[in-house]
Amino acid sequence: MSKSSPDLSRWASITSYISRHVDLDTSAREHGALVRRRGVRSAADLLQLALLYGPGGMSLRSTASFAVEGGIADVCDVSLLDRLRNSGDWLTCILNELLARKRDRPIASGGLRLTLVDGSTLSSPGSSGSDWRLHARYEPAIGAFTDMTVTPAKQAEALNRVAVLPGDLIVHDRGYGRARHIAHAVDSGAQFISRIAWSGLKLLDAQGDPFDLIAALPEEGAPIAQARVIIVYNKKRIAARLIMARKPSGAHEHESKRRLRKAKKNGQVVKAATLKAAGFMICVTSLSEDEASSEKVIELYRMRWQIELAFKRLKSLGGFDELRASDPRLVKSWMLAHLIAAVLIETAIGDDLDSPP
Repeated sequence: MSKSSPDLSRWASITSYISRHVDLDTSAREHGALVRRRGVRSAADLLQLALLYGPGGMSLRSTASFAVEGGIADVCDVSLLDRLRNSGDWLTCILNELLARKRDRPIASGGLRLTLVDGSTLSSPGSSGSDWRLHARYEPAIGAFTDMTVTPAKQAEALNRVAVLPGDLIVHDRGYGRARHIAHAVDSGAQFISRIAWSGLKLLDAQGDPFDLIAALPEEGAPIAQARVIIVYNKKRIAARLIMARKPSGAHEHESKRRLRKAKKNGQVVKAATLKAAGFMICVTSLSEDEASSEKVIELYRMRWQIELAFKRLKSLGGFDELRASDPRLVKSWMLAHLIAAVLIETAIGDDLDSPP
């Protein structure tokens, strides 16, 4: 998703594709992005300005100058700033409609839609921490994001920030390994594979007694073990399989040292159970043994590298982490324009567009 110099010859193809799914003028008016047409004749022109400023890599001033020279709009940089600051909700609408189309695919009878869910953070210029968070859903079968939401970084990762659909097999890491997220997947008609911390869930055994996860870890020499457990969330009880796979010795040593360093820095003492659990990948899943063996569950979980790689492509090749502004409303429009461009490029790879934008 590399940036290219503005090429107006491709714009007709792009607007034609988007207009098949979104009424640009009506939606721009409803979301307050184009109330007055002074200087900007249409919503399509406003969208082009957003893409020139965002993924086009142009400043407000150069975007305004290019727009005047190219006959796109008659705006100055101050007027363009105002337009883009008011376009966040509208750009969100466009992004959601394009992504909804990608999710709208039939599933083979009895099959599941493998779906990876994760989040990634971004920082504003001059910031020493994380300011924004991208919540995303990625489907390996089509090699594309099928849902993306931008929020302030203070809004933590949560499964309900992206679409979860009946027939999904949701795979996510420990950041989502909480009972409320697992319950949300079940309530949405989805299956799940979730990595968890050894003490992150309230687990019961088949008799309803507290489950001792540490005692259930594989014995020395055994690579993997499983157990049937019940996940407790409020008054809800969710039946699941607990899968515990031994890590390579090097990975265990690395994780143990990391936890000891962190504890020392914070003046804490690491529990012996924590160090023991650090030697294992621990997951819970709703899949039955007939649907997936323990080894298959771990194999499916390890496919998470695909969404991590997709984030890296979005940032390194698409320039998504090169935030150019600190004004929250302007930054949001800048990020949404990048995400719209990313979806269009993924669509172009699938031949729905005449050529990449």
